[in-house]
Amino acid sequence: MVQVEAATEGLQDALKRVGGRMDGHDNRQTRHEQGTSQLHETIQAGGAVARGTDEQLGQELLDTKAQHQRELQNHERILNAIMAELEANK
Repeated sequence: MVQVEAATEGLQDALKRVGGRMDGHDNRQTRHEQGTSQLHETIQAGGAVARGTDEQLGQELLDTKAQHQRELQNHERILNAIMAELEANK
C-alpha cells in the first residue's frame, strides 16, 4: 500500500512538472504569436508609408516633367522670336 501511495505521489509530481512545462510552452507560444502579430503590423504600416511616399514622388516627378516641358516651350518661343528679329534686321 505504501508503495502504491509513493508511486501515486510520484506520478502526481511528474504530472505537475509536465503541466508546468506545458504552461511555459503555452506562454512562450503566446509571446511568439504576439511578437509575430506586432511584426506583421509594423511591416504593413511601413508598406503603407512606402506606398504613400511612392505616390507622392510619382506626382512630384509628373509635376516637374510638366514644368520642364513648359519651360522648353517658352525657350523655343523666345529663340524663334530672336531668330525672326535677326532675319528682319539682315
